[in-house]
Amino acid sequence: MKNSDQQNSLVHFRFGFVLLLTLVVMALDVRSKFLSDFRYYVESALYPVLVFADSPHSVGKMMSTQFKSHSELIKENEQLSTENFMQRANTLRLKDLEDENQALRKLLNSPVRQNIKRLFAEVVDVDPDPYLSRVTVNRGTSSDVYEGMPVITDKGLVGQVMDANYSYSRVLLLTDPNCQIPVIDSRSSVRAICVGSGSHAEIIINNVPRTADIKEGDMLLTSGIGGVYPKGYPVAVVTSVGISDSQPFAAIKARPLVETDKMRYVLMFGANNDSTDAEEYALQAKQLTDDKNILHQKKVKELIDTLSVKKSNKADNSEKKDQNSGDKKNKVGGTND
Repeated sequence: MKNSDQQNSLVHFRFGFVLLLTLVVMALDVRSKFLSDFRYYVESALYPVLVFADSPHSVGKMMSTQFKSHSELIKENEQLSTENFMQRANTLRLKDLEDENQALRKLLNSPVRQNIKRLFAEVVDVDPDPYLSRVTVNRGTSSDVYEGMPVITDKGLVGQVMDANYSYSRVLLLTDPNCQIPVIDSRSSVRAICVGSGSHAEIIINNVPRTADIKEGDMLLTSGIGGVYPKGYPVAVVTSVGISDSQPFAAIKARPLVETDKMRYVLMFGANNDSTDAEEYALQAKQLTDDKNILHQKKVKELIDTLSVKKSNKADNSEKKDQNSGDKKNKVGGTND
């Protein structure tokens, strides 16, 4: 019992001594720099130990931050890549719209007389035959398009409408072997006929005497002869003139001003209904086209009526056969009875 009391007294004494020592140290720390210097040296000596003890936590935190930053960077990079792709796509569309706007402006400024009706059209199809140069545009007889209607771009002549239906038309390009265009040399006024070669980059000038004054670089314009193409529209530039003493005609080739394999929009123009002599041919061609379409509609209607009559007759014959077959069966049944 005495030992227990002695131990408790010793514990209380130690606790009181430590408390008193703490208060004394705190008082000295406030009034003197001695303990501050002592604490500084102790902390400096123990700093490596503290760093080593804290290193697992620091390394783990750093690695976690690194992995998180890497993941965030990957996500941010993917997001930026997607945004960049969308921006580039929008830029391409804007560039396409800008090019389309410029093309339409150029067509609008094409040198077409004001009293002539103008129609914008878009190329919607190209003939797959490599030996034919024909395209389909989204204008038809509903827009007063007719066969023989001239077609141009801002650079020059394209060709003419070869056939037209209600909504679409096929255009025969000047590079097609079946297309012949009366032209005139803008420098020497020599007249000739240009014919398509089947190539988008070349047309041929036929039946020009070898003595004719035509040179490389000369501009060929529509002459207006024949009434199909109005006079004065650029067609091609002469690229070569071959002359042989054994041949009566010169071998002349020219490059079309219009890149027919790249055009997207064209301008179709023809006569107004109130036009007079200058557009007489165009009005006649338009009337022929309208008559042709009306005749075609009549033929289609007649064909449908004929098919309907044949179908009706076939049904009547089938009913008669069924009736005759039934009568024969009834007769056979009566005989057996």
